[in-house]
Amino acid sequence: MTTRRVFGAVLVFVAAGLAVAATFLPAYSVQVSPRNRVFRFEGTLWAVERDDFGNALVLAPLELGTAVVVAALAMALSAVVAFRVPAVRVGSLLGAGLLAGVAWSAVSGVQTIVRRLQNIDAPVPFEVEQGPGITLLVVAAGVAVVSAVLHQELPRGGSEQETAADGVVIHQIDDEPDDTETPPYGFPVVVEPKND
Repeated sequence: MTTRRVFGAVLVFVAAGLAVAATFLPAYSVQVSPRNRVFRFEGTLWAVERDDFGNALVLAPLELGTAVVVAALAMALSAVVAFRVPAVRVGSLLGAGLLAGVAWSAVSGVQTIVRRLQNIDAPVPFEVEQGPGITLLVVAAGVAVVSAVLHQELPRGGSEQETAADGVVIHQIDDEPDDTETPPYGFPVVVEPKND
């Protein structure tokens, strides 16, 4: 097992932890201040944290927490099981892909809310902010993609050099001269009889 693969596995755990932590931070907030009063809405990827609007403005959390946890579990489990079954390392790639998709959906969801609130004809403008939960989720997705690639331990060399699992280096020479005189099992050895 190489240092790069171990480092990739550690980063997989870091990305999974950041992603789960992001679900508990505010994903977005909406605020309006009419006549020196402040009405605010805050939602995470799980639930509503604060809703001063009541039924006047229907807002909801993005509800992507379950997908984030599934992606984080897929990544973490593949990092653990890959120490015994190397083929399971592909799970970290799948989890990273899912996490990147969820981060994309979260950012798109906030942008949709911004566009929807801009179309409301209100005397006081709404202030919509992307929360730290979305920012941390995007960072976690980036770390997840990098860590999943490191965790795969893709070969670095070209076609001329391949490294075997036990550290043996095999050199392949592409432009060999035609050596049809050489027998298929090696070089001929001439044995001279001994003169007693």
